[in-house]
Amino acid sequence: MIDRDLLQDLTESYLRGVILESFEEADPPLDPAEHPFDSFTPFREFGIDSFLVLKILRRLERDFGTLPKTLLFENFNICDLANYFADNHVEKLGQMFADQLQDTGATTVQ
Repeated sequence: MIDRDLLQDLTESYLRGVILESFEEADPPLDPAEHPFDSFTPFREFGIDSFLVLKILRRLERDFGTLPKTLLFENFNICDLANYFADNHVEKLGQMFADQLQDTGATTVQ
């Protein structure tokens, strides 16, 4: 069985990376140093606009397939979004983080 807390942490880290990637691709690029960046900060405080929401969603869909277009509006911060993925995409997350999960001895997806 996968350790839910570890899965949550790994997913939050992954999502922070996706969001930072979208910051770099924004025009003009957003400076993450100018925005609070923790798991509980609402996305709107990052300065994420609708264009960036679409970029983030497209990036997530590369890893997870089709996702609800309202995903970032229904999940208000990285923690909420990580919970969504841990609840709805545990098998894919287990594959993505297999090495990290294996290091802890939690290798079975349930």
